[in-house]
Amino acid sequence: MVEAPDPLRTGTQTPRLPMTMARAIPDDAACYFCLGEEGDEEGNSLVRDCSCRGNSGFAHLPCLIEYSKQKCRAAGDGDLPSFCEPWRKCNNCKQLFHNQLAIDLASACLSFAEATYGHPDSSKWDKMKVTAALRLKISAIFDATNDNHNETLQPVIPLINNLLSMVNRTKKDLNMSRWIHMPRHSEEYQYYKMMCGTYEAFAYTQLGRMLSGETKIIHYKKARAIYNLVGMKDDVQQMDTLISVLTAEKQAVNKQAAYDSDAITNSELEAIKKMYELTLRTRGMYSEVAIKIGLTYAEGLRGDNHSIGAERLVTKLATISRRVHGPDHKITIKAVELLDIFKLRGVIVLPDCKQFQALRYENDGEICIVTGPITKPRQIEEERIYHIENNLLIPNLGCPVICHGLVSASHLNGELGEVRHLKQDEKRCAVYFAKKGMKSALVKPANLRIAFELPSK
Repeated sequence: MVEAPDPLRTGTQTPRLPMTMARAIPDDAACYFCLGEEGDEEGNSLVRDCSCRGNSGFAHLPCLIEYSKQKCRAAGDGDLPSFCEPWRKCNNCKQLFHNQLAIDLASACLSFAEATYGHPDSSKWDKMKVTAALRLKISAIFDATNDNHNETLQPVIPLINNLLSMVNRTKKDLNMSRWIHMPRHSEEYQYYKMMCGTYEAFAYTQLGRMLSGETKIIHYKKARAIYNLVGMKDDVQQMDTLISVLTAEKQAVNKQAAYDSDAITNSELEAIKKMYELTLRTRGMYSEVAIKIGLTYAEGLRGDNHSIGAERLVTKLATISRRVHGPDHKITIKAVELLDIFKLRGVIVLPDCKQFQALRYENDGEICIVTGPITKPRQIEEERIYHIENNLLIPNLGCPVICHGLVSASHLNGELGEVRHLKQDEKRCAVYFAKKGMKSALVKPANLRIAFELPSK
């Protein structure tokens, strides 16, 4: 039995597909603030990049900015969520803005905050508003850029350094060195916690995301120390997982040992799992951040041959995103595209051990319809359809299967599992079962049927 690479699976993660999608503006769409249609007096076109659907949610950028300014002026001291909310979330669907619209609004927020609250003798809460606006712009640029190592992120470094300088200057101006020792319920302590945890540690975390090697770890450790100082336990846990993954990677590179590569994969997957669970606790399953991290976790699961859990998770996330954010939202599009990829079933066809994609069964499972052979890169137009006897197929690693026709282990018949290993010497597939508590088993490929559709739990 030959363990061949699977062209339907690319390393530990599925390839990321472009998520941008041009949306046409309906002819009868109008700005929901001024009720003006496409193009106002100054030539500003309608914009929308949120979770609104149909004709709702369209607005002129100046109208959005003016609305946000009015909401900001109404926000009281210390009410930073109300100050930032109109700049980052759509008032109509209550979901986040995205892409260039998010950057444009965050930039306008920063300009407004600096002009309104950035004077030298401003109050401590006015200083905080400017700091919050700068953080919002940094976050918008990061969120709008898929690749955190892309050159387009380089201009954000001065913004991060400016944020750190602003925090240090505020600490000095307000003589905040003793505020950490104030009672936990006091305004001074809460202000210190916010300034350090929400802004200073955030800046170090963002720098860590952009850098590499030991410098990345150093910045994450700085963020962790601040989070620990102000008692932000969830953020401490997140930094701990990131640092542990990076440390494992560094040790593996130094040792150059094959077994360390598996350790890296496992530690990374465990870190992503913890981040996903943390995000579910803090933001809820319907947040875009939770869905995005959940999709990353599903990719890691599939790369580790936990395909059943991965497919079920992506199915759940796609359903949530479609209901909350709509079918045209970039998060929904990505989830659906991943689900389509996860539903592909790869097999090895004997005796040539070439890769094919299984499509369906005929003759009560005795014959499998496949397409291939598959090459890298895949050339679908050159593939052909074949009818292959089931005993000439070997399910690929991670392929969901159902046991069939077993005699001595008849209790396994009908059980759903996935192939994790191929035992070449014993000509068996190591099947790990979906049902909790069941032990794995070595099964002949002839006694396995591909599960093209996963049954409900």
